[in-house]
Amino acid sequence: MANLAITNCGRSLMEPSHLVDALPYLDIDYDENDRRMALQLIENETQIFRPTKNYLQQLPVPDFDVFLTNCLINEHSRMAKKQEMQKLDMSRCELSCPSTTGRQGDKTSWRKAIRNAAAQNEHLLLRNLNLQLMEDYAPEMYLKFNKRLEDLLHHEEKYLRKMREEVMDIHSRRRNSQVEAGRKLKELETKWVEMVTKNYKMELACGELAVENKALSKKSKLL
Repeated sequence: MANLAITNCGRSLMEPSHLVDALPYLDIDYDENDRRMALQLIENETQIFRPTKNYLQQLPVPDFDVFLTNCLINEHSRMAKKQEMQKLDMSRCELSCPSTTGRQGDKTSWRKAIRNAAAQNEHLLLRNLNLQLMEDYAPEMYLKFNKRLEDLLHHEEKYLRKMREEVMDIHSRRRNSQVEAGRKLKELETKWVEMVTKNYKMELACGELAVENKALSKKSKLL
């Protein structure tokens, strides 16, 4: 079969239009020159799409400082000075003993300690309530959530298989079309060779007849 390699059909590679004529499923006898020509075609095409000017010049200059808050500004300043981050105040979670210095101070510290103990007790009660609710309802909810995730996974896997089948179908149809085109090209090439051979034989026969006619013409003149 005739080699259908990448060709520019007489055009220069710098011209905007090229004819890329190839059958990848049939053409296997490519050489390094064909590879360099293909890379050159790709390079020329990429140069066409390179921006020659700033395509964002009609837009205003963005102001990124608008997103900065006082907290972010202070944090950036701290990081620039390489200072350590302020540690969290965990004193409210501690149940310390009240102060016994002075009678009035003793009452104040006891009231503060009692309020702190009540707040922490309420917090523990809330945590216990949440744990009880999770024990009663969390397993079923997590099972439903896992079932939902499995359904999503199966749906995506099904969609992925469908896409792969479509891709394989495209490759199959592409291969079949190229094989059919190769068969037709082979038939046309065979017919072309036969016709060229016949034309060559006819040309030889015409030459022989011309020689014979010339010889007969000379004989007729002598007679």
